[in-house]
Amino acid sequence: NSGPVFAGCPSNITVDADASCQAVVNWTAPTISDNCGGILTLTVSKNPGTVFGLGNTVVTYTATDAVGNTSTCFFNVQVRDNTKPVITGCPSNITVEATGGCQAIVNWTAPTVSDNCGGLLTLATTKNPGTVFILGTTAVTYTATDATGNTSTCSFNVTVEDNTNPVITACPSDITVNANGTC
Repeated sequence: NSGPVFAGCPSNITVDADASCQAVVNWTAPTISDNCGGILTLTVSKNPGTVFGLGNTVVTYTATDAVGNTSTCFFNVQVRDNTKPVITGCPSNITVEATGGCQAIVNWTAPTVSDNCGGLLTLATTKNPGTVFILGTTAVTYTATDATGNTSTCSFNVTVEDNTNPVITACPSDITVNANGTC
């Protein structure tokens, strides 16, 4: 006697995680038949419409006929994180007056980062608060990267201006002279 026969075993399924880093996944269950008929039982490791966490889960259907012969059907459900991390509190553009040396030390509050799947998050920047900036405009960019490599960026400009009038030193006092013979 042979085991039960599956028809319509689902193919592998790949879905994107939701805001809670999981996904409700649906599929059409396979059907089973047996050459001897009789009572067939079908068990499944996870039902359609249930929540799957991030990563790969093997779903297995097992069919058993009346005499104990079994067959299995399995497929993978892959839940992947394609959601970029969120950067909040990105500074607005900053304009400051240059100090001596035609430069300025500029401070700001760094932004924060969050992600739907949590885990390891990195926040890199092209310039840190408290850095010396020279005259002109410099773009500062923050890049957030989550555990699966999704990235987000935020940028702002730091402009250092020189609005200070020049200072003249050692300016001579008024000079009075007598005209010579040719006026």
